Amino acid sequence: MSMLLGVFIVFVLIIGVAGFGYQSTTGLTEKIQIQRARKQQLKLKYRETKQTLTDLKEMELSLTRQLDGVDDYSIGALTEGGDLITGVQKPAARKRNTTAQHTIVDVLLAEKLLSPEDLAKAENYKQQSKSPYEIDEILSLLGYVNPDVIQRIKRRYPNLA
Repeated sequence: MSMLLGVFIVFVLIIGVAGFGYQSTTGLTEKIQIQRARKQQLKLKYRETKQTLTDLKEMELSLTRQLDGVDDYSIGALTEGGDLITGVQKPAARKRNTTAQHTIVDVLLAEKLLSPEDLAKAENYKQQSKSPYEIDEILSLLGYVNPDVIQRIKRRYPNLA
């Protein structure tokens, strides 16, 4: 009888452990489902954020193009002797512009992105070092002008000397 009682107790313990394991498995399953739902929400939010970032980059590109157009218009009017407001060249400026050769340095000076003192220092450096580099490259190497600015001017005015 004591053996029967021992088997019965072992049986009850096995059923209890199995029931407890089932309950903890059910709890874990629910937690897994909650985590999967959260993961889906985060994926959706990530896609939305990525799309927003793409939209912002496109907007930045569009605004940069518009700004470059305004800069072209303003600088063109200034460097060609025109009226800044209307953008129309004055007759004397039209005649003068046909023989004038503009350089990147002229545009940098007109836009006040380069001071005459910095230009003099860069030209002095070029003469003393007998550097083979162009003056615009020396200006960027010496840190007087950002290389991105020089590249933007070269793109905007491809015929500059």
